[in-house]
Amino acid sequence: MRFIPTTASKVESLKKKAKALQRNGGGKHAQLLDRIARGAGYEHWHHVTLCLRETEGVRNERSLVGTIERVLNAEREGQVCMVGTGSETARAQPFLLFSTGLGDAWLLDPVCSRACCLMWHGERQSPDIRDLPDRLEIVWEGSFALRGPFFEVDLDHPLIGQRAIAGYPVGTLRQQLAHVAPVERVASEVIDRADSVPLSPDTISQLVRVGWKRTQLEEAARHGALYSPARDSILFPPVSSVDTFR
Repeated sequence: MRFIPTTASKVESLKKKAKALQRNGGGKHAQLLDRIARGAGYEHWHHVTLCLRETEGVRNERSLVGTIERVLNAEREGQVCMVGTGSETARAQPFLLFSTGLGDAWLLDPVCSRACCLMWHGERQSPDIRDLPDRLEIVWEGSFALRGPFFEVDLDHPLIGQRAIAGYPVGTLRQQLAHVAPVERVASEVIDRADSVPLSPDTISQLVRVGWKRTQLEEAARHGALYSPARDSILFPPVSSVDTFR
């Protein structure tokens, strides 16, 4: 059977036609449904219901809400998944959604560098997102940036706040952002890759895993130092008497 895009309103319209025929003594309701369906190009009434189900499934898959569920399912299975939206949803504004395989998943606005957390440490989050038929409403939680190997966020989120997160597939993420972000933003990010990140507990833990000494990093953090991914160095404020070190 061929697929015919079928909406709920179209199904209701066909049902009304069948009822009208029945009121005029046209026969049994089930037979009239089949007759009306064939007149509309379907093989029978069951064909109508199958096409409605498939149409709704396609619409849900292409909606932002459907894409969010797809990414969350990938994260539950420990898989890395990156999905760009825009052309397939007929929206002017592109989005990038990704799972990390580490218990976290995100929704990003590449144009304005905004972010919402979809899952954090294995727990599903509840950002304010409403995908309505005539508009999309998102209350963004804050901003994001890619700093060398770190995914840096500054969110109005009680569990996350401001931090530089290590371990995400930042290289692949940067490539995907290049496909949906404006050229000016991509060029700026390449130029600004020397931007430093705070020596947060997460950053320190990641640096310790690659050979840095925790005591030195914690001492540097107390002096207001930052870590530069581009230089792979610790940078101290000009007023500090502590030298840059590794």
